[in-house]
Amino acid sequence: MLTRLAPFAAWCLAAAAASAEPQVLLPYAEQAATAWRYTTERPPDDWMKPDFDDRAWAEGQAGFGTRETPGTRVRTIWSTPDIWLRREFALPQVPDFQAAALHIRHDEDAQVYVNGQLIFEGAGYLVRVTAYDITAELKAAVRPGRNVVAVHCHQTIGGQYIDLGIELDPKDRPPRRVNVQELRASRWPAEKAREWYRQLGPICGFNYLPRTAVNTTEMWQKLDEPTIDQELGWAAACGLNSARVFVQYIVYEAEPKELLARMDRFLEIASRHKISTMFILFDDCFIPEPTLGPQPDPIPGVHNSRWTASPGNRRKQPDNWPALERYVGDVVGHFAKDPRVIVWDLYNEAAPQSRPLVEGAFAWARAANPTQPLTSCWQAADLWDVATFHDYGAPNAANLEKLVAERPALCTECIARGCGSRFDNVLPAFAEKKIGWYMWGLVKGRIQTYYPWGSKQGSPEPKPWHHDLLQPDGKPYDPAEIVLIRRFPALFRGE
Repeated sequence: MLTRLAPFAAWCLAAAAASAEPQVLLPYAEQAATAWRYTTERPPDDWMKPDFDDRAWAEGQAGFGTRETPGTRVRTIWSTPDIWLRREFALPQVPDFQAAALHIRHDEDAQVYVNGQLIFEGAGYLVRVTAYDITAELKAAVRPGRNVVAVHCHQTIGGQYIDLGIELDPKDRPPRRVNVQELRASRWPAEKAREWYRQLGPICGFNYLPRTAVNTTEMWQKLDEPTIDQELGWAAACGLNSARVFVQYIVYEAEPKELLARMDRFLEIASRHKISTMFILFDDCFIPEPTLGPQPDPIPGVHNSRWTASPGNRRKQPDNWPALERYVGDVVGHFAKDPRVIVWDLYNEAAPQSRPLVEGAFAWARAANPTQPLTSCWQAADLWDVATFHDYGAPNAANLEKLVAERPALCTECIARGCGSRFDNVLPAFAEKKIGWYMWGLVKGRIQTYYPWGSKQGSPEPKPWHHDLLQPDGKPYDPAEIVLIRRFPALFRGE
């Protein structure tokens, strides 16, 4: 077993006793070359235990991965689906540290053990070395003398990499990683979700932004109540009964009380038209950094040209998680028992690297004790209370059957006429499988989603429209579609 870190760890212990400065217990690859034992062949089940004999394993320096993985410091090539790592360090006595941080970059799923105890588990992948608070876990696991760090990383597709380090008393205490096992255990039982769905009835919904707003920032900075009232009235007349509505974090960051008041006012308007609401708190589409203030006009002919992510790349980094936790807790807590909100869609189209924040959002929302179910259409199939998905193609009966096998399902984005997702084929397929739905868009407006994806500046109005249901004056794009929408509840009930 490797023991090269023992003198360094002893020095850290002595230094920590004399000062409150951060002390590196185990450096990661960007700090120093660190040797590990490793294998890519599945080891016995006790591979992470301190007394496991790893002398037959190879030796290599961190980080481990492929050089094609962007932004990594690869010192040892790892290109197989799995890798197991072990390294030891010695401490003459357990240091009296106040905090401990794990610095890790994993691509993809990783588990980290100290002396056989799991101190960290992360799903998905991180695009940079990220710090997590492991104070309680390390205090429970570390001991005087010989200590063993053991790591497993599993890879499925794309780049791959694993590297980590441990720091005592970091300058800034990082956020804690969510306990995924506890989070999974907190899900609604499937029968509770089915009973919720039975009471809810058929969902005929739409993704909503008023025609006067180019993105969610413009919508929530100043709520255009007359337009919203008019358009939701049109929606109700078409037979639509639920709205899926994106919330923008940066508006909450600037005006938390005002945003909650505007959300409440939106719910008042929607409820008056007998329209329920599904709020979305985070989103990875499209422009990565939203800004406050007047929003730019749409680019003529371009689909959704000014749509911005929430909270944006900079704000979703772990050092901002305490602020994001306040946002989720405040918003969900404020409406936790409000019957006008029927579902919390916590994260729209989360990228794989956003899985940690997806987990955080579920944990923070669950802590608010909402009466509504939680969901997220991507990166959350092991966490959601009800299944949600996006489907912009012709319906596939076998795929739909799989989606409803365990829990009720809602399609939270559908209808792209030119791609084969039309009311005449989608709605009967959804009714047969008892799937509620939210089409994209309601009124032709500033987001220009009647243009297809990838449309170029100056493109003429397409035939057929890509998304959206109504003209700016409330007239249907195609009156036959309104007939199908109104017919859906009867089809859903089998009439």
